[in-house]
Order: sequence, then structure tokens, then C-alpha cells
Amino acid sequence: MLIQSPKPRLQPARPFLFTSPKCRAAIPVHDILLRYALEQASLDSSVLAIHYRSGPEIECPPVSLSGVVLRRGDSAYLLRVHQKLPERSQEDYASLKFVLDRHGLRLLERDAKDLHREPLFSNARTIWSHAGRRVTLMERLKIAVALEDGPQSVIQLQDRTRLTSDVVGAVCALACEGLLRLDIHN
Repeated sequence: MLIQSPKPRLQPARPFLFTSPKCRAAIPVHDILLRYALEQASLDSSVLAIHYRSGPEIECPPVSLSGVVLRRGDSAYLLRVHQKLPERSQEDYASLKFVLDRHGLRLLERDAKDLHREPLFSNARTIWSHAGRRVTLMERLKIAVALEDGPQSVIQLQDRTRLTSDVVGAVCALACEGLLRLDIHN
């Protein structure tokens, strides 16, 4: 009797699905840079909403209008993430801007260098590493009461809440849930 293991089937990689309180629905992420951009955008207080837009493929100029859209104030930004920002002529840029304007969009392009800028990158990654962490009702209440007096450092929050668990982890988890804001730029 000959026993063989089944041949592995090549299946397309499943995208990571990004969710945040600012997202109406889960956003498919096929690229790690896009994931980093979404993590940072979800923690940015100027970003009010994030959604995925399926849109037409425009032929002249060649541009896809599908992708992640960030809502900031009265404007919607089509997010494009690149390893290195593409070089465009003035004419190409004007054509692209025309197409985006016709669909009520602006272009927001970020490259790897921008996404990895410190301390923004490390702060966002640290915060999102605590996503889904369980924060008890008592911890939530203590943090909420302590923050009634306004923004505070983690050390001040630790002193005021007297949590027995990890204050940083609890605060980060609550930020991922959209229940409090953190200054991730400093």
C-alpha cells in the first residue's frame, strides 16, 4: 500500500481585512504598506471615515478609481500607496486631477519612506498590536473618569487610574476601538 500526501493546491492569497470604527465595512488589504497607511489613518483625528470604493477603470488617462477613500472634512481622498512615489509630468498630473475632480475625489499618495516616518510608524504599530485586547468595564470607567480633565500622559493616567493591568495596552485597545484619541505624531 502506497500512501501519498495530497499535492498542495495553489490558492490565491486571501487579503487581510482591515476594520476600524471609521470603516463602514472591512477593507481588503493585499499590501503591507496599505495596512500601515490604514492603521495610521484610523488613528488620525482629521480622518473622519474610511471606506473602499469600487469604481470604473478610466482609459484616458489610465487610472483606476477603485480603492481606499479617506474622508477628511468636506473632501474625499483616494489613497494610493507606493514603494516609491511615481514621477508624473505636469500634463499627466493635470489629467489625473481632472478625472478625480469629476468624481469628487482628491489624490493622497504615500510612499514607504513617508509611512515609515518616526515616531508615527512605531506609535501606530504599537497601538494596533493591542487591537482586540480585552479591557474590562471597570478599566474603561477609570480611564474615562481620569480623562475628564483633558489630555494626559500615560504616566499621569497610570497615577490617576491606579489600574492593576497594563495601562498602555488598555489605552491602545480603546484607541483602536475609536473610544479615545492618541497623539501618535509625538
